[in-house]
Formats: sequence, structure tokens, C-alpha cells
Amino acid sequence: MTASNQPLQLLVPAAPYGSSSLVEVARGHAHANPAGQPFTYIDYSGSQPEDQSITCLRFDQRARQIAALLQTSGKPGDRVLLLYPAGLDYLCALFGCLYAGMIGVPAYPPLNPRLRDRLAAVARDCGASAALTTAATLTQLDDGAGPLARLRWFATDTDLAIGSLEDAWRDPHAGREQIAILQYTSGSTGTPKGVKVTHGNLLHNVYLIALHMQFRPDDRVLTWLPPYHDMGLIGSMLATFCAGVPVSFMAPAAFLRRPERWLSELSKRRCTISGAPNFAYELCVDKVTDEALGMLDLSSWELAYSGAEPVRADTLNRFAERFGPRGFRRGAFYPCYGMAETTLFVTGKRRDEPPRTLSIDSMAYANEARAIAQESTSLNTLVRELVSCGRPATGLDVRIVDPDTALERADGCVGEIWVAGPSVTAGYWERPSATAAVFDAPLHNRAGAYLKTGDLGFMRDGELYVSGRLKDLIIIRGVNHYPHDIERTVDQCHEAMRPGCGIAFCIAVGNEDHLVFAQEINRRDELRVDEIAACMRDAIYRHHGIQPYAIVLIANGSIPKTTSGKLSRRPCREQFLEDRLQVVAQWTNPRFVDTGTARDARHETPLPV
Repeated sequence: MTASNQPLQLLVPAAPYGSSSLVEVARGHAHANPAGQPFTYIDYSGSQPEDQSITCLRFDQRARQIAALLQTSGKPGDRVLLLYPAGLDYLCALFGCLYAGMIGVPAYPPLNPRLRDRLAAVARDCGASAALTTAATLTQLDDGAGPLARLRWFATDTDLAIGSLEDAWRDPHAGREQIAILQYTSGSTGTPKGVKVTHGNLLHNVYLIALHMQFRPDDRVLTWLPPYHDMGLIGSMLATFCAGVPVSFMAPAAFLRRPERWLSELSKRRCTISGAPNFAYELCVDKVTDEALGMLDLSSWELAYSGAEPVRADTLNRFAERFGPRGFRRGAFYPCYGMAETTLFVTGKRRDEPPRTLSIDSMAYANEARAIAQESTSLNTLVRELVSCGRPATGLDVRIVDPDTALERADGCVGEIWVAGPSVTAGYWERPSATAAVFDAPLHNRAGAYLKTGDLGFMRDGELYVSGRLKDLIIIRGVNHYPHDIERTVDQCHEAMRPGCGIAFCIAVGNEDHLVFAQEINRRDELRVDEIAACMRDAIYRHHGIQPYAIVLIANGSIPKTTSGKLSRRPCREQFLEDRLQVVAQWTNPRFVDTGTARDARHETPLPV
């Protein structure tokens, strides 16, 4: 038996994973290791970063206090919005909800006006009855008579009575089947969907993460990922907490403002595990200066996970080349695959294995991932290098299926990724039709139901290669955006817009995916193309936080549609890439033009920046 085929071993105590709930896990830590420090927040708000830590005992006390506060006016099963900046208060509040037997709903604090409508939609969808936040955030919200005003609001960092509530807490005796959190997946302001994640789902998935990443008691974890979504919350926070591995974390903004902070903190703290979506590794390659590079020692970094968006072989190579002289090993990269509907983790490699890549013939890729031997490549072959996301996690059944026939596809053939197992969540909140369509798919000649992920990929030699999105999901820097949401935003942004005649799609520019929007305009509006394009760019950024790569204004009646009148996104994307759209005018983001990564602009009519 080779090393890669040897069974995985859990290198941390297995006891927490047999618990009935995360409440039982947290209480167990408080009794077994009261002085342990599971979480340390690195606060960059001052002139120098400052550590804020909490012990297991204090964490349990704060959770009981917040739970008792909620129990004074609520009941088990109530939905509670969590609106916190990154920090310890958020984690205490999340476990406060769990300790109260209520369902936490993680969300960004909507201090930016473009997030306010989304939050209101989430609150309506889940029927939230209360919201937890900090006093400072509550002051800035000031919703008045808006849709959030009906909620019971609690500022958990300043309530003077909260300390006296600790002994009033009533244990809800939560079980594995009880819903723990609602994880909202959609970037929509109109129709967000909440994934029902149970205590059992969480305990199973964090066990898989600890098992396949082979956590050790002496590991040290660092993250800047948003704790409001599955990769940051479950992968970086809950998995480490259950395993008893300490984690240090900073706000996402601290990384985005100065990417070298991530690597500097990792170097200083001698962390062994950290990770991020592909774009973050690209950002470090491009933004970390030679001076900052010279101060780094990344030799302790043993596992650098990458997920949430396509993992690019070129990114792995560039990062390893840039930071290899500072101790980083390319073999530390850990590409993995997962999604909110599976709690998080679905596939990954062994910790001690290097990431695998596969060169394929792009022309044959739509149906079959045809591997190419290096010596057989020719000048006429278009080669695409794909990164393996590893093997299916223990206890999860991963299949590649023809989405039209529900027949399983052969090894190396592209199809939709379907998943079954204990980590697959309980469906969408109050959406039985959507739940049945997505979570209850029957696979031909196999018993049981499967989750249809909507992602395309193939299996080769037992490993999963993810190739794209079946339903045109747009992923920008690890955040999901649905095309129809962006299209609806543009429909309403200017009087010249022809509703239902605009298409949003994603293209690869350099080593990142970026948004392109194609919009029909009437001939009478061609004299105001600069005004129209500027309005579109502003609306897309305000409502979705995306800076488009290009805005393409095309002739009336030329947007690709099906015979039934539906928008055809893939043909529109192909026509854009092949310069076949009937372009009236096009604006291309100047930062791509300036860096030489824009597509050939010879046929473009430039618009003012």
C-alpha cells in the first residue's frame, strides 16, 4: 500500500465529533481546557496591530449570557440576525444563539447602503425576530421606520445587565438534527436563499476537514476570511474550534488594504495552516513589495488551502516562484472543493501530497477531458491546465452526472457534480420546491437522493477537477453573483434601458474572473452612450460591489435570445470574445488597459472613463 493510499488518520482528539451539538463541544472545551485560547483577533484599527484573545471558559460564559438575554424574549427556533464587524463579539453572539436553541443568521453589517436592501430581504425571508450587534454598529444603522425596525435589537458589548444573566441560562438540549445556522448563498437583493445547516451537518463536516487536512495539536491557524460565509466561518473558525486548534484572525479589510499583512502575521506567528480564494494569492504576488518580501519567513506554512473560486495552476506557480525564496513550498498548496449546500468541504487531498494538475485539450473539453501527453502536444493544440481538487471526503458520495438524463458519466467525462452524505444540508429555508429540485435528485440505478451542485467537472483517477458553472454563476473574488440579479439592477438604472435586453457574464482576464455587461440601446440613445455606461457602472458597483471589466452597448434587437425569448448568456459571452456583437460603443476599465491585460480593443468605440 502506497503512502497516498494509506487510510487517513485523525491526528486530534476525536471526542468532540461524537457530541450532539456545538453547544456540547463548547461546554466540553470550557471544562477540559478553561484557560485555552481558541480565538485571537488581530485588531488593525489602531496604529499598531493588537491581539484580543478569549479563553474557553470566558467564551462559554459570554455565550450563556447572550443566550439568556435572547431567552428573555424569544423561543427556541427563532431566527436571529448577526450583524457584527469581524471580532470576538461576533463569535460569542453566534454561540449565544446556539446556546439559546435559536438559529443564527450570519450577515454583513449593512453600513454600506447597497447592502441594506439585501439585509432586509434576508430578514423577511427567514422571518427574523431579533438582531444582535455592537453598540457602535447599532448607532450607525439607525433604520428608523424601515423594514429592520420591527426586530428586537441587542448590543451585546454594552448591555449593563448582561453579566447578571449568566445563571439564568436554560440549556436547550439541542440535537444533531436541529438547525444551527441559516447560511445565505445568494448575492441577490430580491430572492436570497437560506441553507439550513444542522448541528449534525456541522459536526460531520468539521470532522472531515480535521481528518483530511490532518490537523495536529500543535497546529496554528491564521485567517482573514469573512466569518459570515461558509469558508471563513466553518473552514477557518468552527473546524479549528472543534479540533482544539487555536486560530488567529483579522478583518478582511485589513488584508485587502495591505495584502502583506496576511503573510507578515503568518510569518511572525509561525502559523502552519492558512488559506484563501485564488484571487488572494494573485493579490499577494502583485502587491507585496520587495521590501516586505524580504521580512518574511514562510517556512512554517504547511497547508495553504485554496477554494471558493476556480483554482488556477498559473497562480500556484507564480505564488510559489515569488515566495519560494522566503520558505514557501509549492507542495503546501491544498486545492479543495465545497459549497454552502454541503456545509462546506467536499473534496481535498492529503496534507503531505503535492497538488496535482492535468493538461487537457480545450477543444475536446466540453464533453470529455482529454489528457495530453507533453510529447504529443502540437502548435495547433489549445492546452488548458486544470488543478485537481482532491478526492471525495470520507463518507461523501460524489458522482459526475449528465444533468439531462441523470445517468452517471464515465471517468474523464464532464458532467454536473452531484453529492450525497451526512454533510449535505437540510435544504432551503421555506422553499420546498427549490429544495426538492436541488437536494432530492434521483441518480439512475442508485438508491437515495443526491444534491445537484450546479457545478461542472469530471473525475480522473479518483480525483475531482472542477471546470465551470452549469448555470452561469458569476464568482468575483470568491463572492457569488447571479447574472439575473445584476441584469435586474441595470434594467432599473436608467430610462434608456430596455428591460430584459441586457446580459451579465464573466470572462477570464489575466488570472482572475471579471464581469462584462452587454446592453441593447435604441438608436435615439446613441448620442448619450457615455452617460448610459457611467450609470450602469455606478449601479453595478453600488448594488453588487463589482467594478466591471467592460460595458458593451449593442444595437437594438441584437442581444442573443432563445426562440422562446429567453436571454442566451453563453452565446453572448462567445460573441463578445469573438468580436461578433453589434457594438455601438464599449467602455473597458482603464486599469486593465493600462496593465496590458485588456482584450484587443481595435474595434472598440471608447467611452469616457
